[in-house]
Amino acid sequence: MEKVSVIIIIYKVGRYLRECLDSVTGQTYKDLEIICVVGRGDKACEDIVSEYAAADKRIVVLNPEARGTADARNKGLEAATGDYIAFVDGDDRIKEDMIEVMVSALKRTGSDISVTGRYYLYENRTDGTEENKEQVFDICDAFRVILYQEGFFLHLWDKLYRKELFDGVRFPEGRLVEDRQMAASILLKAGRIVYNSASRYYFRVSKDSGSKIEDNLGQSLKADNEICDTLIEKFGDDIKPAVSFFLVNENLSVIQNSILYGSFSKEHDREYLDYVKSHSAAVKKDPRVSPGLKIKMDICNLSPQLFKLVTLYRRKKFLKTHKEFESGVDWEATFEGQGVA
Repeated sequence: MEKVSVIIIIYKVGRYLRECLDSVTGQTYKDLEIICVVGRGDKACEDIVSEYAAADKRIVVLNPEARGTADARNKGLEAATGDYIAFVDGDDRIKEDMIEVMVSALKRTGSDISVTGRYYLYENRTDGTEENKEQVFDICDAFRVILYQEGFFLHLWDKLYRKELFDGVRFPEGRLVEDRQMAASILLKAGRIVYNSASRYYFRVSKDSGSKIEDNLGQSLKADNEICDTLIEKFGDDIKPAVSFFLVNENLSVIQNSILYGSFSKEHDREYLDYVKSHSAAVKKDPRVSPGLKIKMDICNLSPQLFKLVTLYRRKKFLKTHKEFESGVDWEATFEGQGVA
């Protein structure tokens, strides 16, 4: 049986950590190396991990200085000795058969990356799917799925990777937004990808998550453009419609983010508003584009103020049925203290 190295990034997630560790140590697939990278100085998490490590010899504890998620993931990769690599965030959890299902799919299909569906975990509900549909993609088709947002995305935590994909590759340290560029780089090294749509990873949705720092979407958009340039260079015209769709959608997301953070104005978001307006006509001709997105583009182009009102109304309505978690951590100050920008 091949060994799976599960790298768990842990910092200031004490209230959820036991759920996470129980879900990993309780996997039906037993040949695991569980690498817990605990940021130094987080005593609550250090104590919990020490307790679990004393009871389970598969747990390897690393306790480096807290220098951001990229540094922590690199420390985990350097310690990993498994045939496969998986990432789990310390405030999330996984279904008991997730690793077993992913390993089986990867081996059965001869794929380099196995992807699972995910649950979105709220305080008052869990959103996901029990649909158990398996598909195998070549890399260009996999990126179409990602760009059209028709299944999986450029997350690290819903995937199982052959370890050799990380040979010579490490996360760029000192940056807040490194996940999607790293995920894209690894995907481009793969031969084929198998995706099972059934939800098996529980992603905890927090209103004060580090990923929701206001500047993050702007940085993510910069990364998106770099990724898309690489994809066009590699796949040419075949990928261009998906790229156009994706970048318009991401620019809309940046605008909506500004609205929700209260910083929106035509001047503040002019770059993104202009991008949506100049690319909407071409995107609307794409048969894979939903009527809902076409309407969203039209509203944004015709009246940014109306778009603001619609965005705020939809968010208020959503939060009535979806109560997000609160970590209680000032992530902006935390990352600044770690020298991460």
